[in-house]
Amino acid sequence: MNARLQSKRLILPGLAIFAVLVYLLSFRVPTPPAWQPKYIREWDPDSNTTLQVEDFSLLPARHSPRYAIASSVMTARFSQYAMMLAYTLQKHNDLAALDAELILLVRTKGKDAVTPRNITRLEQVGWKIMDEADLDFENVDKNLIRPYHRYNLNKLYLWSYTQYERIVFIDADTACKGSIAELFHQPGEIAGAPDVWWDILTDTRINSGVLSFRPSIEEFHSMVKSVSDPRLHKPNDADQAFLNAYFKFRFHALPYKYNYNIIMYQHHRSTWDKFWNEAVIIHYTTKKPMPNKFCRKGCNEWEPSEWYSMLCREMLAFYGLENELPVLG
Repeated sequence: MNARLQSKRLILPGLAIFAVLVYLLSFRVPTPPAWQPKYIREWDPDSNTTLQVEDFSLLPARHSPRYAIASSVMTARFSQYAMMLAYTLQKHNDLAALDAELILLVRTKGKDAVTPRNITRLEQVGWKIMDEADLDFENVDKNLIRPYHRYNLNKLYLWSYTQYERIVFIDADTACKGSIAELFHQPGEIAGAPDVWWDILTDTRINSGVLSFRPSIEEFHSMVKSVSDPRLHKPNDADQAFLNAYFKFRFHALPYKYNYNIIMYQHHRSTWDKFWNEAVIIHYTTKKPMPNKFCRKGCNEWEPSEWYSMLCREMLAFYGLENELPVLG
């Protein structure tokens, strides 16, 4: 009797262990998540370069951002402005929380085009590069457009980027000093702030330096076709005049604070001072920041220039570029 009990005591634990082993061996490993496709460019802070990654067997799929913050650089000279914009945007805005990414429309072919060196630095500060060929328009001679605005109509490409629900476009010659979250939640198809002139504080037309709009491939094709319409586009006009004509009566107005035009500093100083603390995007329209402190104390825009210089030094130090790029102001 004791031998039988002893035998059962040995068999039962053995059966339990065997059952556990069978369960573990039959357990199916869950299917791994989807992986990225074959090609992507990744910024590597250790080597200070952009790497082309071919093997994605170990990289999980990324969430596609819902929104985009866009700018454009059509000539190499404007690349450092875009670096400053990216730095100040990220200083005051959490892109992940906004569900947004930075995209930069560039032109890399032709006279004064953006260089590979420029692109490396632009990617370093966070821009996703969108390299597009110059748009052509039937019966439009682009050589008649003012030289400093000649390539601005390439901005229309942004309406074709329908992978985003809404795009906030900001000119490169700007700096951000606050949250832009509100710009992604504007009503209607397009919103912009009123333009400002030396003799007009509130224009009925918008300044195209800051726009919030809903991409549409149909709108994109319509706009490209409409540039050829002489009622909507004059021979020497660029994007701003065209957009005002094309979207006439359809704009939703943004507050001044989202396109705080530097022309106000000289010609409407009391308004500039009154709303400076509220301002979010400072737009250097008539006086661009330049190397070697072109605007010293006593010139018309010296205070906004000094503010930009301070931010530029901060940006260069942050990315370790103090010995490579000049301080702008």
